[in-house]
Amino acid sequence: MLRIAPPIMLAQLIQAMYNIIDSLFVGQYSDDGLTALSAIYPVQLIIIALAVGTGVGTNTLMAKQYALKDEKGANHTAGVGTVLAVIMWALISVISIAFMGPYVAISAQSPVAMQYANEYGMIVSIGSIGLFLEGNWTKVLQSEGNMKLPMIAQIVGAVTNIVLDPLLIFTAGLGIKGAAIATVIGQITAVIVGVKGARKPPEIKRIPCIAKSIYKLGYPSICMQALYTVYIAILNIILAGFCDEAVTVLGLYYKLQSFFFIPLLGLQTLSLIHI
Repeated sequence: MLRIAPPIMLAQLIQAMYNIIDSLFVGQYSDDGLTALSAIYPVQLIIIALAVGTGVGTNTLMAKQYALKDEKGANHTAGVGTVLAVIMWALISVISIAFMGPYVAISAQSPVAMQYANEYGMIVSIGSIGLFLEGNWTKVLQSEGNMKLPMIAQIVGAVTNIVLDPLLIFTAGLGIKGAAIATVIGQITAVIVGVKGARKPPEIKRIPCIAKSIYKLGYPSICMQALYTVYIAILNIILAGFCDEAVTVLGLYYKLQSFFFIPLLGLQTLSLIHI
């Protein structure tokens, strides 16, 4: 436990710090920008739920196959996980294009905050391919017992994001768009570092069966995170009826709260590896 859990917890700590620092830079740029980030936070959580849930299903099935000495089956599972990650990304992109505007309209009052939220939300949603691939490939590596490379990938991605935030927001003058672009670049950087987890998918006719097994194991994680996200989204909508500042405070509270769950998330990942 002391060997496997700390790298996971450190990577998640860096991720949590990036969320806080991201909000700090945006807050310096604009109060409406900070409200926009809080309004889009549930959308980001849904994306993370799908990416991580798919990765958890892939990880758990691979761990079982490795225990049965079925290395070929584990590689096929990893390949299908990559296919599912791309499908989930495409689905999220289409849904975002269709529903981002209506969602933003009920999540903020200020026209400027709504504009910022729509810009930020569209960029991080359509650009989330890196997050989906990283969510799968790091879990593939973890199923093989490789904790260090996923940790390095997530830390490099988060640091890249933190460094690019002030450069794109202030120096390049991109504002909220710059913060979103920095997030996407950070996620893509993490994918490049963790590309060792990529595997070739099996023949097409085998993909549906393996995908079913992956989501049979991964859907509880997706559902738990999604329910939590729906709860935050509903609170945002309710608070938006009072003032945008209330939405901002709620978003900051939940980002700070993530620090308290880091040890639990690290142990949860450890338990999945040993199933």
